[in-house]
Amino acid sequence: ISLSKIKKELKKILEGKRINRIFKNNEYTISIHFGKIELLLSCIPALPICYITKSKEQPILGIASSIISNLRKHLMNAMLTDVEQLGFDRILVFHFSRINELGEIKKYKIYFETLDLLTMLYSQKLRVGLKEMQVTMKFRCVQEYEGDFQSWLPASEIPNMISYNVNDVDSTEELLNRCKRDIDLRIAIEDEYGVKVLNKDGVNIGMKIITQKYLEKTGQTWKQIKDLRSPCDMIDLSKVILPIVKFDTPILQSVLEEMKKQTVSPGRKGYEKHFILDGLEYCVGVGGIHSVNKPEEIIPNENQILSDVDVASLYPSMIIEHKFYPQHLGKEFLEVYSQIRQERLEAKRNGNKVKNETLKLALNGLSGNLQNEHNFCYSPFTVMQIRINGQLLLLMLAEKFISIGCTIVQANTDGLFVLRPKDKEVEFQNICREWEKLTKLTLEEDRFEAMYQYAINDYLAVKEGYSETKDPKLLKKKGMFIDEVKLGKGMDAMIIPESVNKCLVDKVPVEETIRNCKDINKFITYQKVSRDYSVEYDSKLIQRINRYYISNDGPWLYKCKVDSNNHRSNYIKLLTDSGVTIMNTIEKDQPIPSNINYRFYISAANKIVSFFKNKQLTLF
Repeated sequence: ISLSKIKKELKKILEGKRINRIFKNNEYTISIHFGKIELLLSCIPALPICYITKSKEQPILGIASSIISNLRKHLMNAMLTDVEQLGFDRILVFHFSRINELGEIKKYKIYFETLDLLTMLYSQKLRVGLKEMQVTMKFRCVQEYEGDFQSWLPASEIPNMISYNVNDVDSTEELLNRCKRDIDLRIAIEDEYGVKVLNKDGVNIGMKIITQKYLEKTGQTWKQIKDLRSPCDMIDLSKVILPIVKFDTPILQSVLEEMKKQTVSPGRKGYEKHFILDGLEYCVGVGGIHSVNKPEEIIPNENQILSDVDVASLYPSMIIEHKFYPQHLGKEFLEVYSQIRQERLEAKRNGNKVKNETLKLALNGLSGNLQNEHNFCYSPFTVMQIRINGQLLLLMLAEKFISIGCTIVQANTDGLFVLRPKDKEVEFQNICREWEKLTKLTLEEDRFEAMYQYAINDYLAVKEGYSETKDPKLLKKKGMFIDEVKLGKGMDAMIIPESVNKCLVDKVPVEETIRNCKDINKFITYQKVSRDYSVEYDSKLIQRINRYYISNDGPWLYKCKVDSNNHRSNYIKLLTDSGVTIMNTIEKDQPIPSNINYRFYISAANKIVSFFKNKQLTLF
């Protein structure tokens, strides 16, 4: 939207004007003069920008540049005829027309592409703002401008605005440096496949590749397929379920028969069935499968094996092996998708990392768009085929494991955590191979020394080999046990899960880990408040997003409503257990403050650890 407005302004001012000068201002900036008006195209990594000005930048004549020579050769005295934005992409196209020495009209274009790092990193649903990125990058300063963007800027506020803008640019540059691998991949994809993906997240890159290959396969144009869909109001599950789905256990037979009688609407909400199988509660339905788990510690004894048995690439494999594809796109779509998987496997074998990662994005990008009514692949019946059959086939595997004395610890979407007797290893492996042959799917197995499970998506699993190597890569952490900040994914005080993990796995008391920690960032959390609220701290209104740690003597942090008369009301504590100390600026090698409320962090960690005392699961 902002680029569209820039385009309109540039077109209004420059259309019909001729170029009389072209030079480089510096290493990154090209200046094109239209009489007294100057168009600057800046490719400074931290701030790529295109703008017009009447001030004259001084050229650096000592810089030799083939691009400047080329531009002068073709564009001197050329007229700008149009400024175009390519669809909704962040690309401006400057169109020029010039009469050459033979009297021929020659047309030229300059493409100016800007990079939106947040659009590149996250889908629209998951996207966060730059301030949240500053928090999760542990950037030196998290800074908002507290003035009114809709009003004229008073002279007294200019220093604050400059400080705010400089901090934004510095943090954007830091984010750019962290995204080098992502950017390099997108540039390589553009070179390899000839598609514009610099500003696209992984899913959209995947769909771009699929779309291009499908158009090449069918000879159709984007205009011909863009409005294709396979909508449906209701889905009869009896027409969805594969004939190979069969059970021996009465409870599972009952579940299957009940499911076949269901007629459901598209989406994840609707039919859901809870039942108990061999002591574990399961939930199946249109939203998928998962077990309902309570806190427990699972440590296999010398006669047991604890393993995670996953279906490799469940959704892509279901699509290909069972021909679950959007019917409105024909068998050509399945052929294209199957070829993408084959090319990816070859690239992986040959060590072609760019092609491997690109085609992985293509394979994984489809499943979500099958349920996106704005996408040409939209097919809710196909989604239900994949989802319903995936969970039923997984239940068939669980049933077979139980029949030889295994205990299912957890079931979730594409895999099972299984505790099994060692003396049943041959039977176990035979079940896996027979299931693979029947379902045309492939199983993968990881073995574990222990598992600390709080809930289905909150667990710490210790892979075999950790007790000897203490290699942190052998710890599988999910949900509340994740102890590293992920870019753009929010931030809690990481010292809590870190101390919990060390206590459970290495038997280090949580208090020892917490009190010995010298990194203030591990004690930091943050809070963002919506625009309809203000934030009060120590009786003063402060910015809406704040970093802080729990302290012994800090004031309470509130959000409140502020009316047009500056009257505050509707106070709500943002943290009910303790006061806090705001820390929106953290210097390098910041010393640990003396007022940290260690008891708060120790208590929070011990509360989690307490769930696993005397709650060990075994087969006997």
